[in-house]
Parts: sequence; structure tokens; C-alpha cells
Amino acid sequence: MDDDGLYTPEVGEWAELKYRLISYYAEMFSTAMKRKWDSRAYIDLFAGAGRGRMRGTSRVLATSATLALAVPDPFDRYVFCDIDPNCIDVLRQRVEAEHGETRTVDYLVGDSNELANEILERMRDQRRHGRLLSFCVVDPYKMANLKFSTIEELSSLYADFLVLIPSYMDAHRNERVYAAPQNSTVAEFLGDPDWRSKWTASGGEFGAFIVDQFGLAMKRLGFIYNGLGEEVPVYLPSKNRKLYHLAFYSKNKLGMKFWADARKGSDDQLGLFE
Repeated sequence: MDDDGLYTPEVGEWAELKYRLISYYAEMFSTAMKRKWDSRAYIDLFAGAGRGRMRGTSRVLATSATLALAVPDPFDRYVFCDIDPNCIDVLRQRVEAEHGETRTVDYLVGDSNELANEILERMRDQRRHGRLLSFCVVDPYKMANLKFSTIEELSSLYADFLVLIPSYMDAHRNERVYAAPQNSTVAEFLGDPDWRSKWTASGGEFGAFIVDQFGLAMKRLGFIYNGLGEEVPVYLPSKNRKLYHLAFYSKNKLGMKFWADARKGSDDQLGLFE
């Protein structure tokens, strides 16, 4: 994208692959569900500023919020959250410049873990228009940014979730720190205070363990999870080093089919997979 002169945070070189997959699924979701539901909502818990500058270059990328706003069949409502008021202010300016008043958008400033009730209130308002289906993107930088209790609260919505799990860029790298008895980060991220005994018995890599345990936690909420393998591992391209996993969760088999199609489409176009 062109540089519009507004605040544009830096993003890593792997970000283009992540945003491409989010865009691919959002477009498929919004179009396919347009006539099957009365109303569709897009929720982004870590929305950012709408654009990102690739680190070490002059390239400007559209990020998840901007891409979701640009789908051919727009969502009926958008909810953008970010803890940085500057990001939300700039995102608002960009939305108004690019879409005017053609989108219904709520902007929420604060820790996403403290905004679940407010998000649900906006969705209750949207449900006045009939049956509501939501797509929620959860893109934390590290495990400490997300508590599973937030996902639990939002799961009262009929929604699909696309979650970035910082499996290697955070969990695997800091295993010793998180395994310390006084550290509660993993317990809050997985919603499981007994995770250490399961980790001791697992015998695998810590990053993969975190991905699997998050999936099992989602399964307990009624989401489809068939074990490791359906997540997308994302790598640092220049070093072929695994960074994180993009994991999709739906309570409907059709949602899982869309996810498989999105994975294949992104793979064909940008070589997203190993």
C-alpha cells in the first residue's frame, strides 16, 4: 500500500503470509454466509493500526482489520480492539478515509481480556437484526497478551475463531521461564492450572504441546479439534525458523471445510507451508 503518512507500526517479514490467510478466510466466510445468516460480524481483539511497515523495508502492508473491511461482501458489523489508543485513533482515520460511512464499526480501547463484556454487548445489539454469525481474529504477540477466559466468554457467541498461538517465538523460546512454579502465564493462556503435569508426561516439544493443549481447551468448549495437523505453522522465511501457528476453531463442519480451502488457496499462491 502507499504510505499515507499516518502511524504505521513495524511488522516482521512473515506477516504478509499471516495476513494473506486471514484475508482469504474472511472473504470466503463473509460471502458464503451472506444469505445463510441475517447478520455477520467481524471481531479483531488485537486490531492494530490497519497497516504495517515490513521491518527493514519501505513496504507497507494492509493488516487484518483493513483486509476484513475490504472484502467484496462486507460484514454487517466490525469490532476493533487494541490496547494502544494511538493504533485505534489511526485505524479510525484510515477506515473513514477509505470507506466513509459505508461500514458499521465499533472501536474499543483497552486490554482485550477486559473488553469481552463490552464486545458481547455490541453483539447483543447486532442480534436485533436477526441471527448473528461472527468471525473472531485473535492475534496476540505473546501468551501473556491473551487469557483463555476471554475466549470462554466470547464463545457464547456463535463464532469461528482464528487464533495466532505464539508457539515458538514465545512459548518454546521461554519454556524455562514459564515452567517456573510461580509463573501463571501458561495457566491463564490455556485456562488450565494443571498444565505442568500434562507437560511432564508429554515428552514432546513445548511449542507443539501448547498448540495441542489450546486445541483441547477449545474442544471442551464445543469446537471441533482433531489433534495437531490442521494448524498452519508460520516460519521466518529468511531462516526457515518456526515462529507460531495459526489455529482455526469452529463448531460447524462447514467452517472446517472453509479453513481447509483457505489453507490450500494460500498455499498455492504464497507457499505458506513448510
